[in-house]
Amino acid sequence: MDPNPMFAGSNRRAGHAEVPSCATGGVSLRGMTLVEVLVASILLGVGVAGLIFASTLGLRNQQRSGQRIAALYLAEGKLAEIEVVGPRIWSLAEPSRGTELRGDASYEWSIRIEPMTEGELFDVKVQVGWSSSGGSGRVELETLLNDYEAAAERGSGQRNLESPLEPNLPAAG
Repeated sequence: MDPNPMFAGSNRRAGHAEVPSCATGGVSLRGMTLVEVLVASILLGVGVAGLIFASTLGLRNQQRSGQRIAALYLAEGKLAEIEVVGPRIWSLAEPSRGTELRGDASYEWSIRIEPMTEGELFDVKVQVGWSSSGGSGRVELETLLNDYEAAAERGSGQRNLESPLEPNLPAAG
């Protein structure tokens, strides 16, 4: 029997002092040990480090995506310019290489235009590469463009320019 009637019926364990049940309303006031605090701190640290790594990776991927989109816009713009001017005239009058700065990246573009054997078709390839503090990359667009207007201008001496719907007849003479 317990010599102290105040601790009667309490559940004693070695190394832990308990407050009598009547004083705490039946709840033990045992605290956390140092090992438990260290384990909880380590788990919390690992979780926070994982979140920081994930957010950093997400920001880096967002920056790379933005640079790739800017390079695609530049390549599409060059293709549109070639389509408006015509591949034959572009290859004679415009540069085939250049550099543009957009944001913190430097974009280098190059254009290759090769005539095809069939009709007035041209194989047009636009390459855009970039380099920045966040990395580097390259995009490439390739398409076939026709140049019927240039062919019409070369053969204008043989065409009836007054009415394109009338057949081209030899001049009476």
